[in-house]
Amino acid sequence: MHGPGLQWKFILRVIGIILILESLFMFISAGIAYYYQGGDLNGFLWSAAITLLCGLALSLSLGFRKVPIIGKREGYLSVALSWISFALFGSLPFYLSGEIPSFTDAFFESMSGITTTGATILTHVDFISNGLLFWRSLMQWLGGMGIILFSLALMPLLGGGAAQLFDAESTGLTHDKFRPRVTQMAKRLWAIYLILTLLLIFLLSLSDMNGYDAVCHAFTTISTGGFSTHQAGIAYWNSMYIESILLVFMIIGAINFSLLYFLINGQFRKFFRDEELRWFLAIILFVGVSAGVDLFINKDYPLLLSFRTSVFQVVSIITTTGFSTCNYSLWGPFYLFLFILLMIVCGCAGSTSGGLKTVRAVVLIKNTFCEFKRLIHPRAIIPVRLNGSAIAFGTVQRLLAFAFLYIGILFVSWGILTLTGMPLERALGSAVSALGNVGSSLGSADSSASYTDITAFAKWYLSFLMVAGRLEIFTLLILFTPDFWKR
Repeated sequence: MHGPGLQWKFILRVIGIILILESLFMFISAGIAYYYQGGDLNGFLWSAAITLLCGLALSLSLGFRKVPIIGKREGYLSVALSWISFALFGSLPFYLSGEIPSFTDAFFESMSGITTTGATILTHVDFISNGLLFWRSLMQWLGGMGIILFSLALMPLLGGGAAQLFDAESTGLTHDKFRPRVTQMAKRLWAIYLILTLLLIFLLSLSDMNGYDAVCHAFTTISTGGFSTHQAGIAYWNSMYIESILLVFMIIGAINFSLLYFLINGQFRKFFRDEELRWFLAIILFVGVSAGVDLFINKDYPLLLSFRTSVFQVVSIITTTGFSTCNYSLWGPFYLFLFILLMIVCGCAGSTSGGLKTVRAVVLIKNTFCEFKRLIHPRAIIPVRLNGSAIAFGTVQRLLAFAFLYIGILFVSWGILTLTGMPLERALGSAVSALGNVGSSLGSADSSASYTDITAFAKWYLSFLMVAGRLEIFTLLILFTPDFWKR
């Protein structure tokens, strides 16, 4: 039995609105380029004009008719195409400015930005124009909370389609925690996000960072993106104050934003009793302290430096930010294994971090123990519980399917990347990093190494993994199933 055809005019309108908003941010970046008198101004103006014209053409495709009622198919397709379109047009400033002369490299940098991955093809960041560095930081900030959610907050013009778009972009187990109208939710979440960003800018401006660096790093920290304005990254300042502030806000960015909403509204019990949050913080504490002890005893690090370095790197990895203050590839193969595990689990659902998410790992572990009990008591009904409530069997089934697909894609991608000539360790590290939106170059001689030396095919494939990971796989891969396209 076939359903109705896709509402293409609605899909085009969504993409058009996204591009209009993107062009406005390009004009802001052009202002930064003008202020610093860089050679990227014309590239921004041309990019903004092209993006704006294309956005207007697409957004007017529906005319002034009432927005149609849409289904899940339109939601999935709108979100997937919007993210790809944002990255495609977002690459224009890099390419048209001439500072990234390869379109493949420009698209890779753009996709890495909007998905908050933080992988880069740049090898001399300090010599890139300030406008372009601001643009890629701004892209991470926009992508952190979600470009669809941002559009719903500013331009609630999508009628009955808002809920479908939100569900397609913001997947996870914790949506039922926070249920006002979708547009109200979008405004509240973005208000929290903006306030945290401004607070972080203020705190960083009290350090050795200048105002420009403070803004850029605030954008890429709260979004758990990880781009920096210097090739040396956070190590450029060698400041315990800066590292401490960034550490706290990386953790905040990786916490479910609905929990932050409850905390701000005085619902402390919901915040502190959240099981996923407790697991997430416990992993950071255990791994960070254990790594610090190892660095002090076996790697001859000074005591304070060992814990300062280990905790920062563990937080940076598990939150998928990807900042680095040292080359932790030199710590040995065990840390490659350990950090890959952290990059798979990552932060909390409903946050700006990527990866499998802590809550899914917790439910998988609990379901395994429940399965042992079911084998002993086959007639008993033994549900998986989270925060004291039973999780529906269908939800657990979807989670198992997601985990299987996630790990399956990692192994397939590992093999594909080795076919491009990547060494075995680097291929695994790159696949985990791209799908988890982490950005670290694990498996390379330098954990913060550029991806400029990999093949063009590998860059396009990793870009695909980035957007698949950011949209939590199903939203993108469902487009490749035959049933999706049946009428």
